[in-house]
Amino acid sequence: MPSTSDLGPHRSPLGFAPLLLANLIPLGGVIWLDWDPATLVAIYALELLVTFPLAGVKALFAARPPRTDHEGSSVVSVSNELTETRGSVELVSWLPPVYPRNLPFATTVVLGAVWFVIAGGVVLSSVVSLGDVLTRPEVLMSALALVVGQSIETWRDYLRGGYETASAYAVIETPARQAFFLVFVLMVTPGIGVIGVEGVLSVIVLAKLLIEWSAYRASTDGTGRLTGWLSGPDPLETGPNPVSVPDGPPDAVVSTHRRAVLYNAVFDVVGKRAPFLVMPFIVVWFVVMIVLGDDASLVLAVGVSIAIGVAFLASLALRVLMGYLRYGSLEYRRYGDRIIAYDTLLATPQWSASIPVLRDVQVVPDRLADRLLDTRTIVVTTGWGDDETRRYLGPTADVDHLVDAFELPVRTTGLDPIDRRPIAVVLVCVAAFGCAVVVLAVGPWIPLGELLFGGLTYGVFGIPIGGLLLRFVWVQAYPDRTTDPIEP
Repeated sequence: MPSTSDLGPHRSPLGFAPLLLANLIPLGGVIWLDWDPATLVAIYALELLVTFPLAGVKALFAARPPRTDHEGSSVVSVSNELTETRGSVELVSWLPPVYPRNLPFATTVVLGAVWFVIAGGVVLSSVVSLGDVLTRPEVLMSALALVVGQSIETWRDYLRGGYETASAYAVIETPARQAFFLVFVLMVTPGIGVIGVEGVLSVIVLAKLLIEWSAYRASTDGTGRLTGWLSGPDPLETGPNPVSVPDGPPDAVVSTHRRAVLYNAVFDVVGKRAPFLVMPFIVVWFVVMIVLGDDASLVLAVGVSIAIGVAFLASLALRVLMGYLRYGSLEYRRYGDRIIAYDTLLATPQWSASIPVLRDVQVVPDRLADRLLDTRTIVVTTGWGDDETRRYLGPTADVDHLVDAFELPVRTTGLDPIDRRPIAVVLVCVAAFGCAVVVLAVGPWIPLGELLFGGLTYGVFGIPIGGLLLRFVWVQAYPDRTTDPIEP
């Protein structure tokens, strides 16, 4: 699918004729020339699926700040502290700089691709034998051609200049809107199960034509409401105001403890997010198993399961990386009466605040990494009105220097002891759940089909609920607050 930046400004509608012909030829081939429609359906689906990981790669280089308020209608929703990060890093000299703030948008593509596979796979599998089609040489060659062709287009038109006017939100949102529209058309088409493959292909071609027309018309004199929505959101024209750093060396510098930052990121992902992130992967695994059917070999079934498991672990690893990048390379510097958070990896100041107005200063009591590594994290409130923000200082191993250097009003930096009983309850529950899964999987008590269906049902709904309950029990081990702050 061409991007709007590649089509050139103010073209005549007659210029759309080549794209129209290119998309109608396959449909005519199926209807009148007895072409294999199943192959074409698979190729069309693969074309859209390829755009997701490619959009994730492109988003990393987008130089415009991302729009995080999601004004207007949106399909993609991204909420992560890393999106507020300023600055970029150059990985290699022959590529544009990478912006860590765009990593949450790129990671969202993984879940977007999963949901597209679920929706599109369920619909297409009702009229096409996907297991047979996806192994055909012509489909595999077409998929390879799509990857190569879009990669060349990305290099020529995006990485060599187009990234400078793109935002990560726009890069991700555009293919997400198009995929959502295509799947929606398939789902709401009456008689989708009885119109045959030719009818399905006709629906796909018409929807794809509208998507192509939306991208084309966006570069002409205007767009309609639907075509304008499909062509993607407008980028944010201006970013946040830069943070000024006074000349000369800082009066004091306190660094974060990088290992504590990493531990915090791991505990946050495993304890809070993993139970919810696993849901779409369980569903897509179950759908794939149904599509493969009973005739699938054990090696194929195990290979697919491993691939989905690796994708899930990769998703968790990316979120750990995002948590680490947010705080791992921060230094807190004092210049006169101001504190500036400076990222040494990106060589860019992140935020600044007036020290005399820091308030609601507290030592964070519920971080396991601080207790394991003898570090401390302090939370403060900065700014007033719309600029009021809660910010974390640390974790740092030199908390006394942090308190003294920035005149933080806390009586003590000690941590109250934790209650070990809730932690023991959580560990026992997790161990019991693991043993129950192993026993049911290897025992002869439940047929495999019933076990898989029950595992899907209880996994999708039970894991998040169980995770919330265990999280609630776990946090009871920590005191509500370590110390009362000293009011300035």
